[in-house]
Amino acid sequence: MFTHTPSQGDLSFSLLLRALRGITLWQPILVYVIAVFLGMAGLEFFAQWPGGWAGAAIGMTILLISFGVGYLGSGGVLLHEARGDPLPGIIKSLRFGIRALPRLLGLLIIESLLLLGIFVVEVLGFLACKIPGVGAVLFVPIFPAIMLVNAVVFVLAIIVFNLSGPALWHGEGVGKSLRHTIAIARNKPGSILLMMLLLAALATSMGIIIAMILYIGYGMTLTAATPVLAGEISRSADMFWQMLGALSGDRVFGSGMPVQAMAANTSLYNAGLSMGIGLAGALVFILPNVVFLLGMAHIYVEALELVAPEDV
Repeated sequence: MFTHTPSQGDLSFSLLLRALRGITLWQPILVYVIAVFLGMAGLEFFAQWPGGWAGAAIGMTILLISFGVGYLGSGGVLLHEARGDPLPGIIKSLRFGIRALPRLLGLLIIESLLLLGIFVVEVLGFLACKIPGVGAVLFVPIFPAIMLVNAVVFVLAIIVFNLSGPALWHGEGVGKSLRHTIAIARNKPGSILLMMLLLAALATSMGIIIAMILYIGYGMTLTAATPVLAGEISRSADMFWQMLGALSGDRVFGSGMPVQAMAANTSLYNAGLSMGIGLAGALVFILPNVVFLLGMAHIYVEALELVAPEDV
């Protein structure tokens, strides 16, 4: 049994402060980093394949899968943190992310089909408005009614989609996850949506701060390296822009020099600059995301205590 203290009556705003602890948890951050790194390595490998779009499509698929595995694997760690359980290991978390990925896809497909079903019903309702004689009369109440329904569906969809991951982190199957997320969305839509918005604002603010710090760090590093390696850095920057031009279909780009693919691929200086930018980008994405996911884990645990305490 975990040591999470049940909330009383409603969600606690203190979970916003507890979500900040996510930035200090190295396990979920490392799980996310490993998954994304493997995905980017796969994308880079298959993007070099001859044959045009096929290799890029395979690489992009691998990258998307890696993001899903990282999301589920790190989320599983964060749900253990939210419940007060001992945190699982890195390998165990990655295996959990791989096993839970088909369930996440299935859950998202079912939720999308439900939204599609609502849309079809609304279209049928508007088709009734074309009936001669009574169509215009029917349109008067149908349009505002459907407008209100869509507003409610939009709010519920945001809640259900965002809580789908935490439900799977909790170890639930597709059917149970869908039942719990819909029950939470129906019973606590206002407080859940408010907490999600506040959590998103918190994570976004952290992302901006982290981006500013890393930008300053990158600038200081470049300033220290330029007096010693000015020529190498300049040539590496040219190679980067030439490679970018090649990816966009231009054989001549920026400086007007032909693209030298072999030089760009073998330049260790260019690799160092690219790794610096890639690392900064990964941290700007992953660190605020981990904070957001830990907050979502707390939201799900507290909301589940209110609507289905026997399943917590």
